[in-house]
Amino acid sequence: MLTVIVILVAVALVWKFTPNPANKRAAGMMFQMLESFHIIDTTVNLDIFTQRLDLLSQLASTLPANAGKSKSADMALRAYSDKYNRPISPTIRQILNQPQIATSTKFRDEAATAFFLRSCNKLETEIKTLKTSNARQRRVTQAHELADIIVDRLYSDEQQKYIDCIHGELARLSGSTSLHPL
Repeated sequence: MLTVIVILVAVALVWKFTPNPANKRAAGMMFQMLESFHIIDTTVNLDIFTQRLDLLSQLASTLPANAGKSKSADMALRAYSDKYNRPISPTIRQILNQPQIATSTKFRDEAATAFFLRSCNKLETEIKTLKTSNARQRRVTQAHELADIIVDRLYSDEQQKYIDCIHGELARLSGSTSLHPL
């Protein structure tokens, strides 16, 4: 009888401490999500932004259902912090624990609006260094074209808030070019 109990305890311990392959797979996918967050938050290239946003959504929606999200998130965060020296925001931690957030239209609209603001900031920096009004006007035109693309991709219930933000930034950028004559 004692032998049976010892065998059952040994099997239970082995089962308890054997890593769940789904956790390892989920941690790898979450690591990719963390890399995508960084790219989404820093790029000013629309194609790269769109590809990474789509990848993030795909990863979030295909995480293994039988994986422990909290344990996988901890593994991914540890691996990410070992590889990169970048801060992890509370929002990103929340999304790792609730990946469905990354597939929401509100998240996509917020990310797209932040991308637009970042792109306008880059264009404004360029405008300040340009010597001709035609070159400055081309940058403003680029901003307007980008705004049209971004606004067409907004779908959340709060899309008007984001559209207003984009139009406000366009007005500010347009006004800044008239402040810097030749």
